[in-house]
Amino acid sequence: MSSRRKIAGIVLCVLFAFLLLGCVIAFLVMRNVFTDAPAARTPLSELDPAVCRMAQMKTAEAVSRIRNASRETPPQELALSGPEFEAMTETLLNLSGQLAGDMRIGGMRLRDSALKLNDDSFRFFYSYDSGMKTPFGSRVNVQADLDIRIENGVSSLRIGNAKMGNMAMPSAMRGKLEEAWRKFQQSPGHQRLLDAVESLSVENGELRIRYRPYQAKQNFAPGALRAMGTVLNPSGVLKQ
Repeated sequence: MSSRRKIAGIVLCVLFAFLLLGCVIAFLVMRNVFTDAPAARTPLSELDPAVCRMAQMKTAEAVSRIRNASRETPPQELALSGPEFEAMTETLLNLSGQLAGDMRIGGMRLRDSALKLNDDSFRFFYSYDSGMKTPFGSRVNVQADLDIRIENGVSSLRIGNAKMGNMAMPSAMRGKLEEAWRKFQQSPGHQRLLDAVESLSVENGELRIRYRPYQAKQNFAPGALRAMGTVLNPSGVLKQ
């Protein structure tokens, strides 16, 4: 009986050790994944007004070329530096929040997202409330470097560094992102994009888009062009 009690004691100690290890791992996962801070957005007040004006001028010029394009209009190029791209996206995200409040695309709330340029890719941020109450918060911040390119009539996506909180993104979630991209590639919208955009890439922190103005004019709704053509001041308020 004494031997059996010893074995039972050893088994209980091992089980307790595994339970304790599981609790420690769960604690570390929660600490590294959950937070109460939203995605990394840059307040409009911190954007350089001169950079905002340059980004708006370049975009307005591109929209004007598309609106006035004819079949003979040759391909044009739009180049935005990292700060210019950030100024434009932050201004548009702020405006979407003013006009539509809880606007969502593909289930994602725009005001919880951010998009910036890395050296050779887009850096996407998204913050969502998981509904799980932890000592560190309930939000999960997702970050992914997306190398999106269009060249020779073919689009591609390569997912680089991707994280959930401070931990690497699970392969299952990366797989879902790749699957969503493949589904987009089969959609009519993707074909319209390829018709309008000759090439797209991010190189040395600069976004370069070579587009076909007439095809863009035919493929995108007038309402979308009017929205992109809206000139904003640096505070994100519509100019009258």
